Amino acid sequence: MPPRTKRSGLDHRAYRRAKNRLRQNARTCWLCGKWIDVDLPSNDPMSWTADHVIPRSKGGHLLGELRAAHRSCNSSRGNRPPERIDQLPTTRQW
Repeated sequence: MPPRTKRSGLDHRAYRRAKNRLRQNARTCWLCGKWIDVDLPSNDPMSWTADHVIPRSKGGHLLGELRAAHRSCNSSRGNRPPERIDQLPTTRQW
């Protein structure tokens, strides 16, 4: 029996292509709205990561919608749905 190699669930050619395309075009974190420095090392909390809009643990697909995010923003969101950042705050107290 040949030895099994450890493969991540994110090790897929189409996923890597989609992630690289996104990295070339998207430089703003969709969770906090701040600029992402793509030259930072990958283990830096403010480095660039691809975030699945619908978390994979909640039924999202590996090749589903991806958006750019800081590593710390992506980690702090976890598998919760994103907060509505595009929703205007209301001024009326109910």
